[in-house]
Amino acid sequence: MEDNWPATAYTTGDYEDEQASVAALDRLLEKADLWYVYPEVRGMIAQPRPEQEDKSVRIDRVLVPMRRLIELGWRHGTIGVEAKRSGVKIGPVIAQAMDYRRSVWRLGDSGTSIWLDWCFVWPMAKQQGPIASVLSQQRIGSLSSSPYHLLYFQAGETTVLDVGWDGEVKLGDGNNGRRAGSR
Repeated sequence: MEDNWPATAYTTGDYEDEQASVAALDRLLEKADLWYVYPEVRGMIAQPRPEQEDKSVRIDRVLVPMRRLIELGWRHGTIGVEAKRSGVKIGPVIAQAMDYRRSVWRLGDSGTSIWLDWCFVWPMAKQQGPIASVLSQQRIGSLSSSPYHLLYFQAGETTVLDVGWDGEVKLGDGNNGRRAGSR
């Protein structure tokens, strides 16, 4: 890491490569047992920026809530997770997540196409300040794990979902990104 960049400007954890990062994420998702997990989902950017070249995209995981999570009060829809190795600058990853929020995804062989309600970056620490506000409005968040949280989904200062190691599930409000236009 560059000395003049804060630690939050990089992905966190101790994962030497993306494969180790994804494997750790999969173990945590399996333990949480709250989603149907679709690996390496392909999609198409539905709202390309002017002169954007490649419109084909792939996200590491799409999470569709199981009945248990919905019955607990989940109303945040389907989410995507982009995983990186530790120590990666988050700027390009956030740009990638912004593209993913403007994409339509094809789930498996069913032909079902979906839109992601949220996109989270794994493993990324909670962001603060102006970047946190921008991420929240774009419905992009950080996903992390710690000795205190099995899985911790955050967007800016908002907790979207906190899954404890004991299985306790705490839902956050997650109203981010609902306003449009002048603020």
